[in-house]
Amino acid sequence: MSEKNDTSIFSEEEILSIREGKDGIKHVLPPRFYTDQSIYQLEVERILKRNWLFIGRWDQAENPGDYFTINMWGQSIIIVRNNEGKLNALVNVCQHRFSQVVDDGSGNTKFFRCPYHRWTYDLDGRLKGITTQPIPGFDKKQCRLPSLRVEEWQGFIFVNYDQDALPLGQQLEGLNKLFDNFQLDTFRQQGEISYKSRWNYKCSFENGFEGYHHVGLHHDAIHHLIPSSNTKPYLFGEIYGSYTMWPAEDLADEIKKELEQPFGVPPWAGNGDKDVFGDYFVGIYPAGPMMFLQNFQCTYLITHHQGVDSNYGITGQTFPPWVIDSPGAKEKIEAQVEMMKHIQDEDSYGCDMWQKGLKSANGSSGLLHPLEVQINHFHNWYIDQMMNTEFI
Repeated sequence: MSEKNDTSIFSEEEILSIREGKDGIKHVLPPRFYTDQSIYQLEVERILKRNWLFIGRWDQAENPGDYFTINMWGQSIIIVRNNEGKLNALVNVCQHRFSQVVDDGSGNTKFFRCPYHRWTYDLDGRLKGITTQPIPGFDKKQCRLPSLRVEEWQGFIFVNYDQDALPLGQQLEGLNKLFDNFQLDTFRQQGEISYKSRWNYKCSFENGFEGYHHVGLHHDAIHHLIPSSNTKPYLFGEIYGSYTMWPAEDLADEIKKELEQPFGVPPWAGNGDKDVFGDYFVGIYPAGPMMFLQNFQCTYLITHHQGVDSNYGITGQTFPPWVIDSPGAKEKIEAQVEMMKHIQDEDSYGCDMWQKGLKSANGSSGLLHPLEVQINHFHNWYIDQMMNTEFI
């Protein structure tokens, strides 16, 4: 089918105000794109189920047989590492009479056995055994658990409902020059918080995609250390964007040092072409990970999608081996994790208040501050995705 554009979603004026701006000012997506159930259903079809979704980290399924489950739109998915070390994403539904084959959670197993009638599946989802007698005419070799595509990139695990989507690694190749410096596929999770969000997934993503809100939500916690004004767009690609932030210039040298290298200097520092210090905020469209990356830690945001303004959020914090094994690391890591939890509480409050306001805004047209320009890159990508009806 040839590509065509759906012009019924946006007015021409709305598109121009986002792409070109009005009087030199770029505008944002109208409020209905965060609150309207019918628009959200289109997002699920045209964006969320056609792009790569971040769902976890490598060390959640490190060894053969390790698994964990996620829930997307009420459907349970098993992420499991098979005996060859490859990850699979299996729909958690027995093909006999549709019981879940495993309770939601995590663990290690040699196989999955449905508790209802004990049909057994291997770690690749193939049916291996039926209890009692065979079913005449049924070929168990043709039966397996449905699967999603799954890829690992820099230690992050992604799934995709679209079997024909471009490989994730190919789409993120331009980010490797930043991420390879840090060896993120060696970082291990040291802290995590889970929460029910009462706001649209784009609120979480866009909140992390600009540092301007430091002056508001995080004014007392970190704005005096890393002010909003110290924000600069950094690196952009077709499905990602990023910006950097840096400590306030008037901080004493010892405070700057503690912010930039609380665990000492990383082993790869001074390697010429590699960035040693700096705060990088990286967003991969459509919904993350939204990452806060420093040389000694990476904080990430996961969204388990449920509805237009009701999702499950996970904020995790990971550290590299040279930090985890450093002297006195336990107490310093605990302090970093506590700060992460405090910041997330403030972000959750802000997103909750934002969603409430969006429901009352209706026809209003918001605008972007110069410190939020990276959001415009995301909104332009979003328009392209929503208007493209090639797949309908």
